[in-house]
Amino acid sequence: MKKYLVSLLVFVMSLVSYGATTGYLVKAIDVVNTREIPTEVILGKMTSKVGQNFSTENLLKDYNGIKKADYVENVTIYPKVYDGGIKLTVEIQEKPDAKKLLEKEGIIPLSEREKVDTSLVVSSVEVVGNTYIPMSELSEKIPVKVGAYFSKNKIVEGQRNLLETGYFRSVEPEVYNYPSGVVVVYNLIENPVITGVNIIGNTIYSTDELMKLIKTQPGKVLNINTLRQDKDAILGKYNENGYVLAEIVDIGLNQGNQLEIILNEGVIRDVKFQKMVTKQKGGRRKATDNQLKTRDYVIAREVEVKPDQVFNINAYDETVKNLMRLGYFKNVKYEVKDIPGDPDGKELVLLLDEDRTATLQGAISYGSEVGLLGMLSIKDINWQGRGQDLGFTFEKSDRDYTSFSIDFYDPWIRGTDRISWGWSAYKTEYENDDSVLFNKIDTYGAKLTVGKGLSKYLRFNVGTKLEHVTEERNDDSQWANFLKENGYGKKADYMLWSIYPSLVYDSRNNYWNPTAGDYAKYQVEMGYASGEYSEGFANTTLELRKYHRGFFKKNTFAYRAVFGIMTDSTPESQRFWVGGGSTLRGYDSGYFQGTQKVVGTIENRTQINDILGFVVFSDFGRAWDYRGKDPGYLSENRDAQFPTGIATTAGVGLRLNTPIGPLRFDFGWPVGGDRDESGMKFYFNMGQSF
Repeated sequence: MKKYLVSLLVFVMSLVSYGATTGYLVKAIDVVNTREIPTEVILGKMTSKVGQNFSTENLLKDYNGIKKADYVENVTIYPKVYDGGIKLTVEIQEKPDAKKLLEKEGIIPLSEREKVDTSLVVSSVEVVGNTYIPMSELSEKIPVKVGAYFSKNKIVEGQRNLLETGYFRSVEPEVYNYPSGVVVVYNLIENPVITGVNIIGNTIYSTDELMKLIKTQPGKVLNINTLRQDKDAILGKYNENGYVLAEIVDIGLNQGNQLEIILNEGVIRDVKFQKMVTKQKGGRRKATDNQLKTRDYVIAREVEVKPDQVFNINAYDETVKNLMRLGYFKNVKYEVKDIPGDPDGKELVLLLDEDRTATLQGAISYGSEVGLLGMLSIKDINWQGRGQDLGFTFEKSDRDYTSFSIDFYDPWIRGTDRISWGWSAYKTEYENDDSVLFNKIDTYGAKLTVGKGLSKYLRFNVGTKLEHVTEERNDDSQWANFLKENGYGKKADYMLWSIYPSLVYDSRNNYWNPTAGDYAKYQVEMGYASGEYSEGFANTTLELRKYHRGFFKKNTFAYRAVFGIMTDSTPESQRFWVGGGSTLRGYDSGYFQGTQKVVGTIENRTQINDILGFVVFSDFGRAWDYRGKDPGYLSENRDAQFPTGIATTAGVGLRLNTPIGPLRFDFGWPVGGDRDESGMKFYFNMGQSF
């Protein structure tokens, strides 16, 4: 653009300088700086002619006429006093594709004119050596024509065109100059006729399947172009079905002119695991930087690419999903290495970037349910690299709430077919201000669970628990007569035992922070309570969850619904509780109690960066059909039948990924129903809500 403005300025100055010049003849016109545009083409577009009077009007016409040509980028015309008249110097700037544009208009570019000898005329064009390819097909490829001027470029173009047909091993042009004209002879050596096709090294697809893909057939002249297409077709079939390491290592004719296509499908001989080394600013590398915490057997059982099988990218992708859903890894990549002495075999190396799995959390927080809370938690979801979950948690608040637990879970016992087991020991103590009969509840017990994976996503579990429960009465003067008249003592002690089989479907992409997948659990519990209850009880629950991408990449929608029903014989302190940080955020813990429940949650989660996340949520549901004897709870008039009085809440939350583990902060409030009974509640916990 700058150069164009300079040229225009020079031209305008020329017009001004010679605007008053009259009576001078144009003595000469020089066209300069052309590489492809012939001089006569430029002169033909000018109004000014040698021997005519010079005028600025004609000069302007000359400029516009030349500038309009498709093959001219820019033009500058310099008039100068010369030999008693005016000499015009026309400086041309050609477009980069001026040659093609000239040929499009039927003008022979200068570079082509230099190669055309107008003193020689082609009298004959001959082709020698074609046995199977008809002359009619070859003539179309030869631009040299009888009666045309001799052109070396066109002879070379014909040679190139014939070679590009793919039928010939060699094409050699020869030129003979006779008095009658020039004779051009193309000497051809055809490729052999194929006598057969052999495909070697194929195991995934049969030879018949691959033969249907290729165009090269016995009895036809070998065509290099067709051979390339055949190669692409075979590899295309392998690639589209995931066999991305497949390659054709050799393709050619044997001594009997049989076409041999030799395949290497990419058989994996061994799968190795290696730590992905990432750069750390300011840190020196240590000997342990290449060592994985996770044991090889834990990784190997999730790998779906097996030794002595052809590598399939779909199996690798499933392997990545399996490993990532464990929560042990941040990234997984692979490398493929050749094996010396084994041309068909490959070594697969999985590069694993391990995530932090052990957390130590100590915190003091305030929650609307429990007040001032002190918490200490030590947990590792990949304990000693064995894929086991081991944790210890202790919580104590200023509102008579104490909790202690030790938990262990092995999701896949080594050397078994997806058998799992786990146990926990725990103790909880808390007050229920609404209750008279179980105003304070002290529970300690243990659980044992054994499971069997029926498939990758489906698992059957059987658990059992044994608990000792102490319930203290509210013996304030308000309830003293009631307790005495009904024969209740100051407290009740009883043992509780149950067994609970369950069926779990889990396709989440990450167990601890899922962004996609489904989860469903159906459980039936049957048990017996001793003491004043001395009766069997049962309940069943169904939990459904779903996760999917939201409005953008790091935005996720999460849904949960829980349904439950139990027998009237269930001890009152063991009834369904709805309300609090894990069910209805915005209601007091256990605000609703009953023998039936429905709870639902919708969350929209946004991961702002690696540390901070933001959540918007809504909870709804309630428990009903209490069927109890506790006068304190019944006096609250919260025993309405579903769906009367269903509660709905809304709220926002923050998620923090800290060096000591993930933390959850939620603020919830009721948006209908019993808003006067509850209000804005704050909850503090670890991890996602579900």
